This record gives sequence, structure tokens and C-alpha cells, in this order.
Amino acid sequence: MAKHATVLVEGNSMAPTYNAGDWLMARWGDYSVKGFSLFGNRVRVGDAVVLERAEQPGILYVKRITEIQLPENDYPKIFVKSDNPDGTDSRTWGWLPLHYVKAKIEFRVRKASL
Repeated sequence: MAKHATVLVEGNSMAPTYNAGDWLMARWGDYSVKGFSLFGNRVRVGDAVVLERAEQPGILYVKRITEIQLPENDYPKIFVKSDNPDGTDSRTWGWLPLHYVKAKIEFRVRKASL
């Protein structure tokens, strides 16, 4: 079942959209790109997502989906990019399996002013 939780941005790979120190509300769960999804957890091109690469377990990245591949006899794959052109993303990693997506960013949590 999907749940909501906040994510703290570290680094500048998603600047200027999300900056270091920003808190983001994310919807955690299993995601699909087409067809029936029990909890409505679908991603599409343009979505910002939290992903965890198998090569670096425990390290979470916020990236934007820029392309989706739906191979006929294979699992869906995504191509992700940083909003900051200097960020590390699929231009270095290549295509990623959809199951690397752990959450979809819903919105930035605004900081309360004192």
C-alpha cells in the first residue's frame, strides 16, 4: 500500500526546481507505467521520482523521468535526468528498471516563516 513521507534534498542535481535543504512530500509504493495499478501508483514522463539503484543500495536519488521504454518481452525501463544539467543521471547510468522507483514526488513542503 502506498504511503506518504517527506524526503530531504541534499545536493544540487535537481536545482533550480528542488534545492539542498528542501523537504519534498513523496508517495512511496510500487509503480507501473500502464494498465491497472491497484493504488493508482503510475509514473509518466515529466514526473520527479525517488529512486534507489541496485549498485548503490541505501542511497536515494531524486530525478525526473524523461523517457519510458516498454519492451515487448521485458520489464519497463526509465531514463531519468537531473534538472541541473551538471547532475549525474541516466546519461551516465543508462536506462534503469522501473522497479528502481521507490516514490513519486508530490510537492515541495513550504518552510514556515517565523
